[in-house]
Amino acid sequence: MERKRQETLYVTKGSLVMNSVFLDTNFFLDIFDKKRERHPKAKEVLKLFLDNNVELYTSSDIISTISYFLQKKLDLKSSVTNIDFIVQQVTILVATNKDFGELNQMIFQKIEEDTKLNIDYEDCMQLFLANKYNVKSMLTSDKSFCNGIKQNYNVQVITLEECL
Repeated sequence: MERKRQETLYVTKGSLVMNSVFLDTNFFLDIFDKKRERHPKAKEVLKLFLDNNVELYTSSDIISTISYFLQKKLDLKSSVTNIDFIVQQVTILVATNKDFGELNQMIFQKIEEDTKLNIDYEDCMQLFLANKYNVKSMLTSDKSFCNGIKQNYNVQVITLEECL
């Protein structure tokens, strides 16, 4: 079921303008696990985004990862209910073979420039997808998210604290 979107508004805080946001794995873990330290902030940010019709995105890879963690803590029905909430509210992006090839070539080029480059491939694919689909911001709690590569993209990497 496609999320019905009203006119997209711009959520602003200082110089930060958010009208489209890609949500990283840790954001969903913060939402669904009440014991996590960032749970209250994540709930507040999600409400802010939903109340202001911010376009939300994630990837099919992240959905699979979230379902894995949910099923470790919840029964199947509860896990699927939580995943269904995501797919009702968030546009799911999927990487193609061509996308992986383009990302690989960019990483090979970066490795030639910096042989000590240390990045998380999965994170880089999320950033690649956000950029490909013109998503303006990437929300993550990973402080070193794609360091050495993120400057190649037109996606602003932000934290929960920057959204409040």
